[in-house]
Amino acid sequence: MNISTSTKILLDANVYYAAAKSSTGGSVLILEFARKKNFTIVTTKHILKEAERNLRNKESLQVLLQHYENLKSIKLKKIEIDTQKAVIALKNIINPKDALVLYAAQKARVNFLLTLDKKHFFNPKIKSQKIPFKILTPGDFIQNHLLD
Repeated sequence: MNISTSTKILLDANVYYAAAKSSTGGSVLILEFARKKNFTIVTTKHILKEAERNLRNKESLQVLLQHYENLKSIKLKKIEIDTQKAVIALKNIINPKDALVLYAAQKARVNFLLTLDKKHFFNPKIKSQKIPFKILTPGDFIQNHLLD
C-alpha cells in the first residue's frame, strides 16, 4: 500500500510514550514521517490520557514536555468511542484496556494500528480475527511501508 494523505494510522499510547522518551527509534520516526508525509494520525482521548498518565508516573518533566511538543507538531484526528461498547464487543478477543485501542481503530477505519504491545496485539487470538487493517510495530511499518 502506498502511504498518502488519505492513509489513516492509529498509534497506541505506548508509541507516544516511546517517542517522548527517545529521540531515536521507530516511534519518533513515525511522528517525523507523519509531519513530512502528511498522513492522518487518528487518536482518542483515552489513548492520549493513557500516554500522558504513564509519562507523568514514570518519566521526568522533560520527557512529558517532549510528549506535548510531539503532539503539537503533528495533525491529530480525534474520534470519540463508547468505552462500554468497546469492552463488550471485544471482551473475548483482548483485555479491556486494549479493547479501547482496537475498537477505535475499527471505528475510524484506519489502514494501520501501530503498537509496541506484542503480548496483546501480536498473538494467535488477534491474528485469527478478520481485522480490516494491519497491526504493526512502528519499526515494521517504517521498514515495510515508508522506506522505498
